[in-house]
Order: sequence, then C-alpha cells, then structure tokens
Amino acid sequence: MSRLWYPVRKFFGNMFGRPLAAATSLLSLLLLFLLFDLVWISAQTVDAHFRQLLSTLEMELFFAEDLPDSTVTLIRETVLTLDGVKNIDYTSKEAARQRLQDLMGTDLLEGFDDNPLPRSLTITFWDNYLGSEQLQQFKGRIERISGISEIYYPRGWLEKTEVTLSWVSRIVLFLGIVIFLTVALHIIHAIRLSVRVHEEEIRQMRLLGAGKLFLSLPYMFEGKFYALAASVAGWAIVHYGQYRYSFQSFEVVLPPLTDIVYFCIIAAAVGFLGGYLGARRPL
Repeated sequence: MSRLWYPVRKFFGNMFGRPLAAATSLLSLLLLFLLFDLVWISAQTVDAHFRQLLSTLEMELFFAEDLPDSTVTLIRETVLTLDGVKNIDYTSKEAARQRLQDLMGTDLLEGFDDNPLPRSLTITFWDNYLGSEQLQQFKGRIERISGISEIYYPRGWLEKTEVTLSWVSRIVLFLGIVIFLTVALHIIHAIRLSVRVHEEEIRQMRLLGAGKLFLSLPYMFEGKFYALAASVAGWAIVHYGQYRYSFQSFEVVLPPLTDIVYFCIIAAAVGFLGGYLGARRPL
C-alpha cells in the first residue's frame, strides 16, 4: 500500500517542499498559455467577423433589354431551384430607378424618354455555399442561360478573404506548435532540476530495487499538474476578462467550450510527457 502511495506523497512533497520553484514554473507556463489563448481568440474573432460579412454576400444577374417578362419569370424559377440558392429578389426597371433615386437623393433619369436601367435578380446563398470555388461554378451554370447580359459578385474580395482566413489559421497552428514545444522543454528542464535536488534519495530508492518508471511517476504528475493548472488558469483569466470588460466596436469570440477542454487535456498530456522525459534521463 505504501508503495502505491509513494508517487502521490512524493508529488506533494516536491510541490510544497519547493514552493518558489513550483510558483515560477506555473507563472511561466501561464504566460505561455495566455499568449496562445489571446492569439486563438483573435483568430476566432477575425474569422467570425469575416463569416458575418460573407453571410451578406450577394450575386446579381442583369437581364438583356429585349428579354420578355415571361422569360424573366421562367429564369427566376429556374435559378431558385439551383443548389445553394437561399433566396432571390427581383428588381424591375422602375424599382431600380427608385433605388438609384434614393441613393443619390435626386432622380438622375428625369427627362429620359426610356428607363435605361436593366432588370436584375439578386441571389443570396446558404453559408456552406459561400466559397469562391462554389460561386464560380454557380456563375458558370448561370452563364449558360440565354438572356442574361451580366453577372456580378465580389469575386476578388472573396478570394482575398479566403486567403486571409487561411493565413490566420496557419499562424495559429504554427504558434500553437511553438508554444507547446516551449512548454514541453520548460517542463523537462524544471523536472530535471527537481530530480537533481532529490538525487541522494533517488539513489537510495534505486538500491532498494525501485524501477525508473516507478521513480518517474511523481515527476510525471508534477509536470502534468504544472501544464494543466496553467492552461486552466489561463482560460479562467480570459473568461474573467470577458466578463469584466466588453468592446462596443466588435464582439470578442471565444473558442467553443469543448475545444477549450480538449486544449487543457492536450496541455496535461504534454506536461505528463515532459515530466517523463525530464525525469527519465537523470534516473
């Protein structure tokens, strides 16, 4: 029984026997995790902002001047049945003139014998169809319909937005890998120092027949505790900051709770592995 309790007693002995070293390790890891938390939150906020802008993206079809109204109605019904279409809004020549007048504050077409503005169809899409590749394929199908003179949507802006979001994701992934490697190296170094402090005790335990894995367990628990406590404390600080402060110009978006839980579990696993690697070699 005492053999089973040894790793636990040793773990608490290491923590409370060297409080300054334990506090230093916790604060160092807390700063690292807080840095990644802030980068992750920034990426989530940027992504949510662009997704909101994407949800307002529209494609506008302009009809040929000589196209009969009956054909326009048929095209409207055909477009509505296409994949990805959420809604369509038809704008007649009179409605287009009124919209221009509301925009400019005066009727620019006053004195014209005929209304030169074209009839148009404004299409909105479901969120899972708002990609540059999907919209370009959709445009290709529309272009095969006779009677449509022009098709417009902000293709250039959409492609730049997708590139931006892709780079943001890559930066977050790169920083995550760097920070977790730094965490592992920090824990390895801290555990090796802890092992050296108890070098004489470990030597006696080895003479009594204790194996390396058994002697490593307290230090593996120590590394796991450092990483888990620091990661949880980091997210606690973030949530407290969000509760206390708010921004009127934009909304800060936090990762889902399940992702935060997985993050803390991965941090604990890295700490456990770092504790093993830190203790294994000196033993």
